[in-house]
Amino acid sequence: MDDVIVVGAGPAGNNVAYRLASLGYAVSVVDSRTQIGDKLCTGIVGRECIQRFPIDSSLIYHDARSASVVAPGGEIAKFGMDDVQAHVIDRVAYVSSFAEMARRAGATYHLGCRVTEVSTSSEHASVRLTHDAGMLSLKARALVLASGFGSELTGQVGLGKAGDFATGVQAEVLAPSIDQIHVYFGRDVAPGFFAWLVPTSEGKALAGLLSRHHANVFMERLLLKLQTEGHVTAVTKPPARWGVPIRPLDSTTGERLLVVGDAAGQAKPTTGGGIYYALRASEIAADTLHQGLSRNDLSESKLMDYEKEWKALLSREMDVGYSARRLFESLKDSQVDFLLHTVATNGIYKKLVGAQSLAFDWHSGIINKIMGQPILTKALNAVNPLLATLVPHS
Repeated sequence: MDDVIVVGAGPAGNNVAYRLASLGYAVSVVDSRTQIGDKLCTGIVGRECIQRFPIDSSLIYHDARSASVVAPGGEIAKFGMDDVQAHVIDRVAYVSSFAEMARRAGATYHLGCRVTEVSTSSEHASVRLTHDAGMLSLKARALVLASGFGSELTGQVGLGKAGDFATGVQAEVLAPSIDQIHVYFGRDVAPGFFAWLVPTSEGKALAGLLSRHHANVFMERLLLKLQTEGHVTAVTKPPARWGVPIRPLDSTTGERLLVVGDAAGQAKPTTGGGIYYALRASEIAADTLHQGLSRNDLSESKLMDYEKEWKALLSREMDVGYSARRLFESLKDSQVDFLLHTVATNGIYKKLVGAQSLAFDWHSGIINKIMGQPILTKALNAVNPLLATLVPHS
């Protein structure tokens, strides 16, 4: 019997496995995919993420210092900083590097295996899985569900699903003239959310968007728009969809059980990005399990330390971000035009840069600082007096 079974070989699952295996625990990781890290994602991570969880420099496509933001009405605002704020990386290789570290530390990987059933009891945690050779059952002292958004496994253990979500859709394209990130807003582009064109390497890019409804339809329009404008010359890999949590699970613990990453809804509600939050939560999960395993106390009350700690780190960010997200979704295109123009042309952006308020992974500070600008408060009142009263403040 293992000490821990981890379901899911994404960033969170691999990092939990690595940290626990490094401490000498017997860890098994199960994933239905055969290529680790092969998940749809823009591959943009913040500077802080790379500093805390280093990456081989060869896996960084380019450093992001600026972005072009296209408003619904067509106005283009360019936002840039002297220092690098984020990196566009080879996401598959980055996630795989955590798995390789886990393997070197002694973790066992079962790839190409689909988990059909999970359960926990006072004695152990159990996992049933299918693979080419048939069925297999595994047992361990504890179970970590890092199985991604939309997994039915959280429901099997009585924890339900994330409270709110969007749909992401993305294609690989040729975009030889694009040398910085482009972000697009508008009801005809990605209603209530945004679309992107992110350069990767050798004239290639990722084009995609988030939407609550009809994501495939909006993706077709986006690709046509980008091709008509000459930004994209060809689609090299057709669009694919995935679910993006924008609210977390109400509970992420149980007896002998922790839920981590997208399965727990640990993502930024503003952008849907989840790599850094997943990695931070996985550190907490591994530390909590180490304490529980070493003391032979894997009760729900003991493992609740994980939930308390990750929520202390992330819940305020997620709550403020979700409030801002819902506010943004209520805006008309003309209102978004007005607000983006105000931020870009009235010195607000320069003030924020000067105050070092732009943090790629921590959005509550910049949201509150933006909304605390008197000129933007006036703009919100001009757009709709109700909006100014809905702004989240610390």
